[in-house]
Amino acid sequence: MTLRPDQIRDYHADGFTIVEGLIPPGLLKDIAEHLDRAALGQLDSGIAVQVEPEVQRLDIRPENPLNRIRKVSRVVRHDSFFRSVATCESILSCMRDILGDNLRFFGDEAQLKPAFYGSAHAWHQDAPYFYSIPLPVATVWIAVDEATPENGCLQVVPGLHRQGILKRPNSDQPWFDEGEFDSTDAVPVVLNAGDALFFHLCLPHGSGPNTSPNRRRSLIYRYINVDRITTDMISLVERHGCLSNASDSHPIFRMAIP
Repeated sequence: MTLRPDQIRDYHADGFTIVEGLIPPGLLKDIAEHLDRAALGQLDSGIAVQVEPEVQRLDIRPENPLNRIRKVSRVVRHDSFFRSVATCESILSCMRDILGDNLRFFGDEAQLKPAFYGSAHAWHQDAPYFYSIPLPVATVWIAVDEATPENGCLQVVPGLHRQGILKRPNSDQPWFDEGEFDSTDAVPVVLNAGDALFFHLCLPHGSGPNTSPNRRRSLIYRYINVDRITTDMISLVERHGCLSNASDSHPIFRMAIP
């Protein structure tokens, strides 16, 4: 699968594009099952699991224990199934259309937005979390469940990525506090399960709470074009990218960086 010319134009003009049906049903089912196992601590202990803050603070015990978990991360580093998903040609071919050919994996997370308890995510750009200037990184946000306004789908502000990293009142904080960001032009990103959102590292985005009885799981991978990095960025790529010297590793995990 490759991106159409209009999708590539949308990515550069608006900061994002949507690919419908990127993940086939069988693979999507496997992703959902592995995410649930990761959230329940049934996979490698190196996978980071984050409980919903309010659920933890009030010691809420939902009937379904999965409705306690907000996020898991470092899944590719610690699980072979998630490594295999990161090498799917359908994902990589779209990334090459956006970034160019010399790609490396640049980290993962999975936002699980549990039913009833899933919290809102403040407006932010991803770029400040990693470096002081924008990196040549693109993100793929895979909808494991249907994403709707009711269960807290992403919202984005088209075109604002072209302004780079936005100034924030608190420069040490990568997200905006309530009232500090003008979201007047925001649009919701409604997706069916299996659809994917590809977006720029500087695209402002956020999400509302999940007030529905349905979870809103997403698997999020990032990739970087290492032809466009400077020497001081190499350690950053190695730290986030789960790179390997193994002879049988996929090219996106190879340690050799220019």
